[in-house]
Amino acid sequence: MVRSTTEAATSEELQVALEELQVTAEALGDANAALVRRNESLDEAVAARTAELQAANATLRESETNLRALLEGIPQLVWRSAVGGHWTWASLQWIAHTGLSAAESQGLGWLEAVHPDDRAGAEEAWRRAGTTGLFEADYRVWRVADGVWRWFQTRGVPLGRGGARGEWIGTSTDIEDQIAARALLARAGEELEARIAERTAELQAAEATLRQAQKMEAVGQLTGGIAHDFNNMLQGVAGGVEMARRRVDAGRIDEAQRYFLVARDAVERAAGLTRRLLAFARQQHLEPKPVDTDRLVTGMSDLIRRTVGPGIALELRLRNGSGAVLCDPNELENVLLNLCINARDAMPDGGRLTLCTEDVDLAAADIPGGEAAPGRYVALMVADTGTGMPPEVLARVFDPFFTTKPMGQGTGLGLSQVWGFARQSSGLVQVESTPGRGTTFRLLLPFHTRSAIAAILPAEEPAPASQQARMSGTVLLVDDEDAVRGPAADRLRELGYAVLVAEDGPAALRILASVRPDLLVTDVGLPGGMNGRQVAEAARERLPGLPVLFVTGYIGSTVLPSGFEVIGKPFTLVDLARRVAAILKVQGRQPDRGPGA
Repeated sequence: MVRSTTEAATSEELQVALEELQVTAEALGDANAALVRRNESLDEAVAARTAELQAANATLRESETNLRALLEGIPQLVWRSAVGGHWTWASLQWIAHTGLSAAESQGLGWLEAVHPDDRAGAEEAWRRAGTTGLFEADYRVWRVADGVWRWFQTRGVPLGRGGARGEWIGTSTDIEDQIAARALLARAGEELEARIAERTAELQAAEATLRQAQKMEAVGQLTGGIAHDFNNMLQGVAGGVEMARRRVDAGRIDEAQRYFLVARDAVERAAGLTRRLLAFARQQHLEPKPVDTDRLVTGMSDLIRRTVGPGIALELRLRNGSGAVLCDPNELENVLLNLCINARDAMPDGGRLTLCTEDVDLAAADIPGGEAAPGRYVALMVADTGTGMPPEVLARVFDPFFTTKPMGQGTGLGLSQVWGFARQSSGLVQVESTPGRGTTFRLLLPFHTRSAIAAILPAEEPAPASQQARMSGTVLLVDDEDAVRGPAADRLRELGYAVLVAEDGPAALRILASVRPDLLVTDVGLPGGMNGRQVAEAARERLPGLPVLFVTGYIGSTVLPSGFEVIGKPFTLVDLARRVAAILKVQGRQPDRGPGA
């Protein structure tokens, strides 16, 4: 019984153990299946990774092949370098070009292939690269194939990430042909500049020759005109004096007076010619005064009507302005009359002459060549309906002695005098003309208010009376011409003056060392190293306040001080005596009556 029970228990235990073994076997089977599956997945992953690595290796090999082909195929010399230019690698092109091996090019060995004169610059470029991050240098590299130095442009950049500069890669590009082309271009430029300069010099020389020829033509025309007119006037003087001498020798003194008047008339015409020449040259002595152009035109209208004749209608269009111009009124009258006479001659069959005044504002663009200053001007216009002028005549209208009038009907100085007067009065003259329609001259003079003119001009001195009186006072007369000095001194002595004479500045100063004259009368142009202004200044240093009367036929570049009197040559002895008397009267040395003729 006990054994049966024991056997039963053992059978159950065995059954349980078998079941456990079966469960364990099943678990082991599952684990083994899982392991097999895991192994299969791992094999697949390994195979896939292996395939990726194989593909990556293939790509890398292809990239290396392409990079090698690129490095070996490009003409640039490629290199890698550590900091400071210590090369770690050089391309085959570098080795082939320079003849240096890869080992010889390591470190700073590559500099052996750089021209000795360029090595310092290359090293300095590496020092800059440490700061700027870019290696830039141009230097000559030895080419072993033919033994020549060739220029290369070398550039390098760092390979490190985030701006690290531990290693550099760069290229050197042959620019020898560019350098040669640049030098050739520079030489071509220099040659071109030289040819341009040579051609410019030739053109300037030709232009100078042309200007000289034109100048000589103008001088020839000018001197020819002067010689013609002066010879006529000198003939009048010579003929008048010769006939007067003959009448005096024959005892017919009353008849000699007529010939003296003929000679005097020739002298006055010669003086008028010189005034017109000086007006053209802007060297005449002007006495500027405030002039109301409207009043001047109105006052001359009757004279102009008589001058142009009844066949020409005169029309006045006046501005009625409040301001005035500052000029010599006598010369302005001469200019206006001259323009009106020209207008009359341009209308032989009659027509209309219009005189117009107006205020105009001129900008710099309105004044060609900067002939005058921008601002307000008074325009005096003379317009006719005559024949007009073609362009070739209009271009020479202000040339001295240029005239289109028949011989004997014009000197050719009238319009040149107009031009000179305008420029000397700080103005300008403009002209417009159309053949068959007429001509308009515009004389433009600076506009002045009355108060502005009063501030510019000195106070006028009262003129002496014209009655006969005996004069007194000492006059020092300085002139280098005996023909001027002698008659002037004699006339002043006849009037009662004590007259001392000197022929130049030093002689005048010697007289002033011992004599105190009441008036100095001196020519402006003097020999002996001193002009009239210098004589006057030296005299006033010794005698402060000494009055001075300048006598001149041509002032030229001499600038006379303001406040002094001036009388122009030729002058009459009556005019000289009156000016002397007026000056001395202001000084309180003369009676109220002035000298007579």
